Amino acid sequence: MANNTYKVTLSDGTTEIVSTTLEDRLAFEQALRKNRGWGKLEDNTLKMQPYLAWNALRRTDKTKLSWTEFTTGDTAALDVSVPDDDTDADDDTDLEVEGVGKDTQTDPSTTSASHSAETTAARRGSGAAKKNRA
Repeated sequence: MANNTYKVTLSDGTTEIVSTTLEDRLAFEQALRKNRGWGKLEDNTLKMQPYLAWNALRRTDKTKLSWTEFTTGDTAALDVSVPDDDTDADDDTDLEVEGVGKDTQTDPSTTSASHSAETTAARRGSGAAKKNRA
């Protein structure tokens, strides 16, 4: 599970962005054990994402809904998805750092063939490099 952030659209149309943690994944595993009628983990791939999002919403006090209320009836969430891009994220952290990369060399390497052959010979311990070390 590469992405731990979900966008939840609640029944009233509001959206919440929530990040899941190990605690949420363990809660899902515990729910599977408690609700044996749900079946095995591999039988619950569609249920896992909404459950993780719901548990994270509860953990962060963004909802008081029970699992049943969150998934059925008039109070059911309308959608749980991975946010499309960074514009949905809670923080507006700018990942660009001014000045980074400005002095990065973009020209191709100018290492000469003779220098490369010498280096290779030195690494192998043969040829002229071996004589020079002696």
